[in-house]
Amino acid sequence: MSRPTGVIHLLAAAVLALSSAGWAGQLGEGSDLEIGGPGSGPGQFLELRDMAFDAQNNLYVLDGVRYAKDKAPIGNQRVQKFDTSGKFLLEFSVHDDMLGEKNNPQRIAVDSRGIVYVTQPLASQVQRFSPDGKALPPIDVPQAHAICTWTVNGSEKIAVIGNRREVVKGKWANLGGDQVFVIDPQSDSAPLGKPVVLSQPLTSCEDVTSDAKGNLYALAETNAVYMFDSTGKLIRTLGSQGKSRAEDGSELLHAVAVDAQGNVYGMTWGNPGWVAKFDPEFKTVTRRQGQFKWADSWSIHSGYTPIAIDGNGRLWAAATGVIESTNPNFKHYRPRPCVVRTRADYLDLEKSNSIRSNAQLLGFKPSIEVKLPYNIAYDFSPVPAEFVVAAANRQISDITVNYTAVDMYRTEIAKGSFELKLQNNVEARQAFSITPPRYGWYTIMCEVVSGGQRLMATGEHFGVTPKFPNMVALAEGQSKSGWDDVARQMFVGLPTIRLHPATTPEKIEGAVAECEKYGAVLFCQFSDKKDCTVENVRNTVTRYKGRVKYWEIMNEPNFSMKPEQYAELVKQLYPLIKSIDPAAKVMGPDVCGVDLNWYDIFYKNGGKDFIDILSIHDYEGHESVDPVHWAWKIGALKQLMAKYGDEKKEIWQTERAITGVRGKSFLGSAQAVRVMLHRDLLETLGITPDHNVHYYLNEGGYTTVPSYLWSRSGPHPGALALRTRYAMTQNRAYKGTLDFGTHGNRMLMALRYSGAEGTTIVLRNLGTLDLPLEFAVSGGTDVEIVDAFGNATRQALKNGKLSVTANQIGTFIRLAPGQEITAPKFDFGENVAAGASVSYSAKIERDNGALTNGIIETFHAGHPHGGTGNSPIWTGELSGSPQSLEITLKEPKTIGRVLITSVRADNAFCALLDYDLHAFDGTNWVEIEKVRTPMPKSDECETTQSQANTWYLDNNMFVHQFKPLNASKLKLTVYRATHGFIPDSSGKAWDNKLPPMKLMLREIEAFAP
Repeated sequence: MSRPTGVIHLLAAAVLALSSAGWAGQLGEGSDLEIGGPGSGPGQFLELRDMAFDAQNNLYVLDGVRYAKDKAPIGNQRVQKFDTSGKFLLEFSVHDDMLGEKNNPQRIAVDSRGIVYVTQPLASQVQRFSPDGKALPPIDVPQAHAICTWTVNGSEKIAVIGNRREVVKGKWANLGGDQVFVIDPQSDSAPLGKPVVLSQPLTSCEDVTSDAKGNLYALAETNAVYMFDSTGKLIRTLGSQGKSRAEDGSELLHAVAVDAQGNVYGMTWGNPGWVAKFDPEFKTVTRRQGQFKWADSWSIHSGYTPIAIDGNGRLWAAATGVIESTNPNFKHYRPRPCVVRTRADYLDLEKSNSIRSNAQLLGFKPSIEVKLPYNIAYDFSPVPAEFVVAAANRQISDITVNYTAVDMYRTEIAKGSFELKLQNNVEARQAFSITPPRYGWYTIMCEVVSGGQRLMATGEHFGVTPKFPNMVALAEGQSKSGWDDVARQMFVGLPTIRLHPATTPEKIEGAVAECEKYGAVLFCQFSDKKDCTVENVRNTVTRYKGRVKYWEIMNEPNFSMKPEQYAELVKQLYPLIKSIDPAAKVMGPDVCGVDLNWYDIFYKNGGKDFIDILSIHDYEGHESVDPVHWAWKIGALKQLMAKYGDEKKEIWQTERAITGVRGKSFLGSAQAVRVMLHRDLLETLGITPDHNVHYYLNEGGYTTVPSYLWSRSGPHPGALALRTRYAMTQNRAYKGTLDFGTHGNRMLMALRYSGAEGTTIVLRNLGTLDLPLEFAVSGGTDVEIVDAFGNATRQALKNGKLSVTANQIGTFIRLAPGQEITAPKFDFGENVAAGASVSYSAKIERDNGALTNGIIETFHAGHPHGGTGNSPIWTGELSGSPQSLEITLKEPKTIGRVLITSVRADNAFCALLDYDLHAFDGTNWVEIEKVRTPMPKSDECETTQSQANTWYLDNNMFVHQFKPLNASKLKLTVYRATHGFIPDSSGKAWDNKLPPMKLMLREIEAFAP
């Protein structure tokens, strides 16, 4: 068969992925036919404007024109005809010398006889062409723009909507009052019939189509599809009529199409844009992003994208932008302009990355406003709040709102409900209040019900915290948000501020002044190569001499240069900085991932003498904080420093992010535990809290791994917990840790801070369920206990004993001057399960020997018993749970303790939650304990970048102490684990595409009583 010289590829089987070799011979993901490429040959386009199908299912593509600054026309001004296999059939020109500069063809339609209609808005004309492309007499239609065939009562018509706009002072101005002009195609003269007056006036109508019932669908301002019956009466409006750039299908753009079943298609915002499909009842909307490989042949943001449905029900789309082959990145791009046919399963939920949601929610934008500065209260007065529904066109009217307020553990503190009537395009509000019972972090979840059906829930966070002495209490206007929010950082207790002097001088001046005002520890980072020029460093250090004490050379240079090059850079810049400000301190290299080899080469190349402080970014391949790995990694770094005689140098951790939202799931409870653990752990390893930067305070950073502690939805629990920790350790110096014994130090951590006013013990468990402890305390009759959010109680000593429960987020024991505390010891002795044999009832992924080898493996890079690429963690399938794990001891032993070490929920790593533990005494299986982790079911609730609130903490270890018995076997009957980092199947990770639930264990140990 003949084929055009442009790009026409047909793929009959699998869709091939785009490769670095370019697009030749390949197709974009989701398409099975492409016609396109820039040019004037057959199958090529320059100003692709529209497309349509005739009754024989042939495709017509309109190529328009644009005008250069010298008014020279650029474009083919033609129609090309193809069959649905991509075969080029014919082309004809739509240029008309009589129109002059008014030549600007926009839209195309083809009637059942093969007559082609092309609109010319500037000429207020509809051009007509015979099936063989010969020009027929045109028809005058005021500002004709959108056009389609329209069958009413069995009679075929051509509907034309005039896009009533004029150029006023160089810009398009909307006049409103668009009408549907009707052309009768059955007459050779094609007379213009009486206009159909629409009951809903339209402006800027971009596209129009019709269905088999004679209904018209017009895509017009504001970002909506208007459905009219054959008389012009508005049936419904599809879209919120908003301009918020929503990607959910509520703001439709460019074009509209309807298939034979009545499904309505449109394009919506996004990068890339989304294809949206509404079912005939408008109950659901199915969406899929149209661009998949670099700059594929689809919409980018608001790029104009025509769409059409062929006679086989296949969706076609056109990319109208031009990418020339001279583009230096051309090999990464699909050909454009281009027309593509989507695969038959393009919007199949099972076979594509499509999302289906409730169309009733389009235009329904509820939120919760907490009427407090920055959502923070300082006492237990009722917290005023309002449920707000933004003005928009909506599909629902009367609603019931059920609200619940809960704390970090999902303990309910308030609940209620109210009715709310909604009127389209009018804002609705309802006030209510929450009375907090104690200091803490809280979230309000408002569930919306309509017609007895739960539609959705939205949430908002707030905190209640003491006005701690010498700490910021935020007042309205004090916090500036953004990256350099010194007041809020000092409120939270993150005293180290990183600034980038490449920012505008005025902004930096203000931030430096705020650091001086609030007493923050300030350092400036020359972030990249362009900042590290001699001229820039000289000017910047000179400007801030005496005001900025610490300077860091480059951000994560391991991504942009070799360590040898970095050593040469600091050899150049260090003397320069010191010559300007001898008191200044220079930091580096802040390698991402604490790459020991990179640091070693840096030292070998003489870098040691050109930094005053060694900086690190302790990202370690996965996101949890594992004391086993960190103690090894920082220890290995210190050994390396000692190797080069640099062991006395301070180490600063100058950027860390700990995830708070991931996969559209709010992980605030886990984030709180981990930011507190990170602060404590690094302190024990010699990196003090004021030298340890959690970089993402306010909403920002990588959108795929949101690690901020404060969003538009309010503070996360970690922000409030860090504030309390800072307050509890003020004016008290770190003095080491309490000793819980060989096994106790694996389960527990307690830091001692002492000062003239007394001692603070920061107590936590390292991932067990709440663990009751008894401490010995000398002196005094009672002790103050403060929880992670500042609630203080006095606890009496009983015979010099203090009972405290160690939780994961942390508890503060406040000792008066003269009081001393001694920790209980947990030395379990010999592990009698060492070398035991293991069997499992399902498939395993690692050697069973890893469970009883005496090694606590990790999944972090570089560790002798770890690694991100091929993790040594023992893994067993949990599909069809429960599953059974049996450990057969080498010989029967009397046991009274069992320690089970799982993993922290992290990426695809699943934390153990629920199981039964049994021991075989030679005759019977004796039940030791039923473990049910008290983790509530996730709540579907929308907050910033999240669709679900989850309640996992950091569970990874289980301690069993029981009446001794003689046993030859142990058995775990396992019921539940997390789905990777998502606690349960109610979470919304990646639109319910959850990692599988697996049993993942690091070690099982058994001990004598």
